[in-house]
Amino acid sequence: MKIDSSNYTHMGIYNGDILVIDRAKKINQNSLVVYESEGHFVLGRVCNIRKTLEDTIITGAITHVIHTVKEL
Repeated sequence: MKIDSSNYTHMGIYNGDILVIDRAKKINQNSLVVYESEGHFVLGRVCNIRKTLEDTIITGAITHVIHTVKEL
């Protein structure tokens, strides 16, 4: 998955980075995941996802972040 947002810099994930997502990996409360909520893909820790949203679907655990190299 390629990130097209600057909303995740606090997680060390930057605009243009590529995420490797494992849909089979066991997920725990501290896992960094991609989830679908209200028609959008969002990144977050499992422990911070609002459990009350019925339309929240965890699609997989993020296992690697590949940072892009900016040309000078």
